[in-house]
Amino acid sequence: MAHTAVLGGAVSPVAPSCHRSAASKVTEVSFRFGRSVRGPASSIPSPFCGKQPTRSVAAMAAPKDSSDKGTTNPFTATSGAAKRAANTVSDKASNFWNDEVLGAKKAMDRDASKKPGNDCRQTVDVTLDVAVLGGTVPLTYSRKCVCPTCEGTGRLPQTFIDCDTCDGNAGVVTREVSVTVTIPGGIKNGGALRLKDQGDEGTPCGQLYVTVRAAAMNAGAVISRDGDDLITRNVVARFRKKDEPTTVRVRTIEGDWGTLSVPVDAKVGTALRIKGRGVSKTPGGTERGDHLFVIGKIVMEPAGGSGEETNDAEKTGGS
Repeated sequence: MAHTAVLGGAVSPVAPSCHRSAASKVTEVSFRFGRSVRGPASSIPSPFCGKQPTRSVAAMAAPKDSSDKGTTNPFTATSGAAKRAANTVSDKASNFWNDEVLGAKKAMDRDASKKPGNDCRQTVDVTLDVAVLGGTVPLTYSRKCVCPTCEGTGRLPQTFIDCDTCDGNAGVVTREVSVTVTIPGGIKNGGALRLKDQGDEGTPCGQLYVTVRAAAMNAGAVISRDGDDLITRNVVARFRKKDEPTTVRVRTIEGDWGTLSVPVDAKVGTALRIKGRGVSKTPGGTERGDHLFVIGKIVMEPAGGSGEETNDAEKTGGS
């Protein structure tokens, strides 16, 4: 609708206020296709001239309610895939810390070559001859040694890569080793020997403890052990005459043959003794017990028979 003003009785048209406020300005309006129109601002109609916008700027910028049908709020995804992705990243970071960072520190701290080696325990069987006289026996056993590849660290040199040579990345390998065990004369059944630094490797190395199982009898069961004494049983004594002593030949644990005198009053069960031919009273000691020869049979020889007899038991077990 046009407006008019009455000034001194004359009527002249008056531009609307929206056009009048910009009458002295020249505005260049750029269109989408690059053309421009230059002219008075009054010739360009205002989009709000004669009417007011139906929605405010704040209302236009406000997002739609997430409850509207067909719409999804992206910020609610943290409870779904985004949360799972975040947990996955967190797990990977935790695993990296535990496996690589802490694992590397543990690898540097667990140098097996600088830790004390564990003791090893083994058992050997020995004959009566070896137990009494002493000797050597071979022994093969398992021993943990410092890994030659990683030198005990469990990781390859100057890296944090696990060593695939050692047992469980512990810096050691298990190997079969052989040693010679020296058995001292006089060792008792169940006695223990210590081999220095023959246990697991380390700093220092462990010890090897060997338990000895000593036989109670020699080959042929001719000689047996009774504490510090040795006993040979079933010795046969032969007499030429009833009132005359006789002799018997016997053999010691060393394999020596000797002659023992049998008194006239000897009976079955009488023991003939050779002093100092038994078992050492202390392992490796020089003081020994006795060797006893027990008469198990007495034979009366006819006149003209030999008064010296090699006992049958010794013949059976002799070499």
